[in-house]
Amino acid sequence: MAHEVETMAYANAVPWHGLGARVDQDVSVQEMLEAAGLNWELKQVPLQVAPSDRTPEAMVGLPVLERSAWVRDTDNKVMAVAGPAWRPLQPAKTIEFMRNYVASGNATLETAGSLRGGKLVWGLAKLNHNFEVRAGDHVNGYLLITSPNEVGKAITVRTTTVRVVCANTMALAMAGGNGETHYRQTHMSDFDEEAAKAVVGNAHEQLAQAERNAKILDKLKLSASDAITKVLAPVFFPSTLKDKELMEEIQTPEGMPKRLLEIMTSIESSPGNAEIAGTGWAVLNGVTHWADHVYGRSAASRMDRAWMGDNARHKLAVEQKLLELAS
Repeated sequence: MAHEVETMAYANAVPWHGLGARVDQDVSVQEMLEAAGLNWELKQVPLQVAPSDRTPEAMVGLPVLERSAWVRDTDNKVMAVAGPAWRPLQPAKTIEFMRNYVASGNATLETAGSLRGGKLVWGLAKLNHNFEVRAGDHVNGYLLITSPNEVGKAITVRTTTVRVVCANTMALAMAGGNGETHYRQTHMSDFDEEAAKAVVGNAHEQLAQAERNAKILDKLKLSASDAITKVLAPVFFPSTLKDKELMEEIQTPEGMPKRLLEIMTSIESSPGNAEIAGTGWAVLNGVTHWADHVYGRSAASRMDRAWMGDNARHKLAVEQKLLELAS
């Protein structure tokens, strides 16, 4: 499938990239697994190496102690090589967690799928909580679970928002309030569903704080120069902060780095930003639009980095800088 999205299915609105198979909103776990191409399991296989002695008596592989290969049962693709304590979260368990949350009436299942050849499995559910920053500027709340089938990467369950007019995503960081913002667990134990549910139980409090933050930033007036020097340079180009000449240079059309030029273009012209021009809300949405829709070689790589990688951290850092200015 194009854009490195290996497989996916969706209910309700067509995803931003237009890929995937449509399913009914009340789809069962098994139906979602099949539609999303996730009806597979990882099987633990003893790891062996070929012997250097190729005589008939030595053609049997030599066992590798304390290591196993985790192999996808549908195509024998090796997903991970790990020690005895490593525990994958199977796709069925990933989607079952989301469906149980949906069944409680707190959400509707929107999409599920895999990236990077099955290395990352995700599910996304729309929460029954949304808000308006100003008239017509709607933001919806979502619950996202990501399960990487890679050693050293953690399973996460988190609350995120999507600004409707531009499909910008923003993971939530609590600026005030109580409780964790997301659940994170390594693969060194079985998935603790109850612990994950306890954390995402704070979702409505997190979304209420997100609404307060958005409205604060909507009132924050910010020039392009201040956006660069006080927000974007500290987050994306910290090495320029102590060099006055370089700081002045990056604000010129000739000296502006490509990444900064792309971000400034998104701030000025991304969907919905004309109505909020000159505000902190426009700066934050320009950065999220750049991360979600512009940066990178493919929609899949953007989604990975914007949801869980460096650009997810950049979004939060930009929001924090803006909130500091507003205070």
